[in-house]
Amino acid sequence: MIKSKKNLSVLGLILITFLASIQYVFLRNVPEEFSTFAFVAITNTIGLVLLFAVRTKQIIKLQRKTLLKGAFFAVLLTGFNVFTLLGSRAMDSVVVSSVVSLYFVFITPILLILRKKINFFSGVVNVLAVISLILIFGAHIDDISSLSNIVYLIIADICFAAYVVSVSIFGEDEESASLTFAQMCFSVLFSLILWIIETAIGKTTFEIPMSLRFWVSAIFIGIFIRAVYGLVQISCQKHVSAIYASLIFSTEIIMTMMMDPIMCKLLKIEYTPVTVFQIIGGFLLIIATLLMDENIITKLGYDRMDQPSISKKIVLKIISFSVGPLILSALISFIAISSISGVAIKKSNKLGKEASGISYEAMIAELEDSTQRQAHDKAKLAEDKLLGYSRSIKLAASYASSLYAFPNDYPKRHVDFAQEKNAGKWAMQLLLENNKLNISYKKSEIELLGNMEDIFLPIVRNTPDVQTVYIGTEGGIMISYDRDSQLALGEENHYYGYKNAKWYTLGKESKSCVFTDTYWDSYGRGLTITCVSPFYVEGQFAGCVAMDILMNNLNASMVSDGIVIPRVATLLDDSGDVIASGDIDPDAEVTFNIFDQDSDHYLKEIGHEIIENDEGIIKTGEGKDALYVAYASIESTGWKMCIKSPVSTVIEPANEITSRIDKNTEDVVASVSEGMMQVAQSSLVLMAAILVLVIVFIGRSSKKITDPLKQLEVDVRSISDGNLDIRTKVNTDDEIGILAHSFNNMTDSLQKYIADLTEVTAREQRIASELNVATNIQESMLPRDFDEFCSAHNEFELFASMTPAKEVGGDFYDFFMVDEDHLAIVIADVSGKGVPAALFMVRAMTMIRNRALMGGSPGEVLTDANKQLFEGNEGSLFVTVWMAIIEISTGKGIAANAGHEYPAMRRKDENYDLIKYKHSPAIAIIGGIKVKEHEFEIHPGDTLFVYTDGVPEATNKDDELFGKERLVKALNREKEALPRKILANVKEDIDVFVDQAPQFDDLTMLALLWRGKE
Repeated sequence: MIKSKKNLSVLGLILITFLASIQYVFLRNVPEEFSTFAFVAITNTIGLVLLFAVRTKQIIKLQRKTLLKGAFFAVLLTGFNVFTLLGSRAMDSVVVSSVVSLYFVFITPILLILRKKINFFSGVVNVLAVISLILIFGAHIDDISSLSNIVYLIIADICFAAYVVSVSIFGEDEESASLTFAQMCFSVLFSLILWIIETAIGKTTFEIPMSLRFWVSAIFIGIFIRAVYGLVQISCQKHVSAIYASLIFSTEIIMTMMMDPIMCKLLKIEYTPVTVFQIIGGFLLIIATLLMDENIITKLGYDRMDQPSISKKIVLKIISFSVGPLILSALISFIAISSISGVAIKKSNKLGKEASGISYEAMIAELEDSTQRQAHDKAKLAEDKLLGYSRSIKLAASYASSLYAFPNDYPKRHVDFAQEKNAGKWAMQLLLENNKLNISYKKSEIELLGNMEDIFLPIVRNTPDVQTVYIGTEGGIMISYDRDSQLALGEENHYYGYKNAKWYTLGKESKSCVFTDTYWDSYGRGLTITCVSPFYVEGQFAGCVAMDILMNNLNASMVSDGIVIPRVATLLDDSGDVIASGDIDPDAEVTFNIFDQDSDHYLKEIGHEIIENDEGIIKTGEGKDALYVAYASIESTGWKMCIKSPVSTVIEPANEITSRIDKNTEDVVASVSEGMMQVAQSSLVLMAAILVLVIVFIGRSSKKITDPLKQLEVDVRSISDGNLDIRTKVNTDDEIGILAHSFNNMTDSLQKYIADLTEVTAREQRIASELNVATNIQESMLPRDFDEFCSAHNEFELFASMTPAKEVGGDFYDFFMVDEDHLAIVIADVSGKGVPAALFMVRAMTMIRNRALMGGSPGEVLTDANKQLFEGNEGSLFVTVWMAIIEISTGKGIAANAGHEYPAMRRKDENYDLIKYKHSPAIAIIGGIKVKEHEFEIHPGDTLFVYTDGVPEATNKDDELFGKERLVKALNREKEALPRKILANVKEDIDVFVDQAPQFDDLTMLALLWRGKE
């Protein structure tokens, strides 16, 4: 049943993926000037109405938690819809789909952030899918209109990735129709709010397009994408993992490639045909999707890849060693191609020099003939150039008329004043006729004229000698396409009274395309000539479109191109004005007429003959100053192209040859670039193919290795569960077989060991029983009648505890009355642990108590005890002891310390502090020592705390000691506490500090609260 649901869910996800694949064609019918938020609101409203009509019963049962989930989903989905719509404008459907399909790359990081389980193959599949989408996307690299579109689509990817993961996590227990309805309600709400805000700040209006194309797209998106897509996705994705669902959604690009031609033909929209690499990328994406199926992975031999395993390690190693050399070989290929490109350029330059030498010899004998031919050719070239300028400007004027005639057919495109960031780049820049114009009222016209970039761009690309292209309207708006934005910065350059400019008045009066005389450019860039054409809207003059060509550029493209110094070409109009000439200073601000009185131009004497005739060649001058001047007419303008060629000089067509060499070089570079792209794509295909083959091969191979290991694991697990009669039957001829044989031997040894251990355990249990008895005896020797003892003596209250580190400890404490007015307190620590320490402790405790009862000070008691314990101490054990005898009536006491820890004392209303003084060595280790003692007084309200070294030396898991500072802090935590509570507080702090770390020293403490005589 579960498997059937999963299969149906997969089919459902494939269906909505198909619907999504054709949506981008419909999105192209949404006008760019129409609000994105408005479109999202309209389409969600359509889907909302449809969903409510068909699933009313489920929707009216909406719960609060469903509404909250719907709001969260709506935020993510609204972000996806808005940014997808923004990014898809003016972009090819396949490009949009390929970028949107990359969203699954963000699925794995999101799952990792949420600490959700992912399997090993998700990473491998992601690599394959990324390669496939790069192949699909690579064919359209030139179709990307701007970086902003890609940024929008990537943001949409992140939103949708988060949405897919959220549906898998939060949508599992929800009714699909109710959750989808809640999601769409909030999507409509959010979109309307954003639409209102967008309208309030003046970026859009509440106007809705009424075109049939728009509403066909809106209804399709509303029904199939908003309603059906959302309902099916939430219903189906409950039964499919987020990774699997994302890869199904990523196949959208394949469906887009299949459906794009069909849908574009139906809707009469242009599309880009798919390439071989795109088809290969599509198949790779299908393979990547299949590899996410657990059944297919298992059949390939992969199991438990989400856990550390040998199979996983083998795959990682081989993939690394396979892909690494492939990348290296690709790099070597790229380097080789670059080297070939460099050689080709050098060869082209060499060829140019050789051709120049041949031309030099050939031109000597044909100087006169070649000069005339060149004049004729240059005139023809100039004719073509001028006609090209004219055609370009006429086309631009026609396009301008179309903009004004059909403004709704064009998107809004923002144009700003000159920006410093555009310096050196071709960019649209705005100028106004004067500062009285209100730019806000002209905004829609400016945004309409922004579409002129679509015609200006090909003009400047195809006409490299153009300095600037611009349009000026009767409405006072001028927009230029220029690469010298830095010259027009500042508010003073935002205005230009162009209507009085000669180019504008000439265009307006001529009613056709014309050329101006040469003049000095207003930005100081040099002598300029302008080609201008008027444009009309409904028969009325609306403005002019023009292009500027600097005389330098004109010299280079029409006059000087192909002319080798000292040859000079000059372009004259029919009155003798010099339009362009190779011998004019490029920085000159005015031109001249060859017939001027102060002119000494070489054409002055023969100028009239040249102007009166169509073509010919004239010789002028004598001797070394002799010149041949060939001329030819330019029919469209009546201008004359003149070429001066000194007789004494050999004229070489070097510029022409150089131009051709440059063109050949460009062709070589273009071919190499195309080849490098194909090599890169081929390398990606090869990499993906190797990766797929490695996955298949390694899966099969690793299965042969891991199957015996898995069988061995089963057998060993059974043995570990206690079934020692089992023997593994794995019998391979490799290390695994050896390991299996070793396990069998181990099992045999284990059975024998267990038999032996049973006998040893029984023996140790007897010993443990004896130790338990010893422990009980030891504990019974320590006084525990605290309440009874203290009730007989109201002058003090005491309490003590001893926690052994082993079954039998070496610490002890003691308290007893020496006589009716003297209290003895003893706390000691015997070296060593276990039974020996306990026996020595009993001996030491007995000797000290008996000696104290005989009378004498603590120093005398410990001195005598040391003498007796030292004798016969073959185990070299020793005891650290602190002992005090206090006179109850006065509170005066004498204490002796034999190598023990410093006691802690708290005076009434004060804090605890350690009492430090010089003490004697531990007893039982050195014979003949006299233990030192000191006097002290204890007053009512004072508290005495003594302890063994197990307290400050308690150790945590980091081998850090509890220490005396923590001890004093624990005592002062409740400094007014009674003895029993004091010991409890210290023990509690020690337990927290050591946590589960094992302890190796006994823990003994005693506290005495002195009340004194009432």
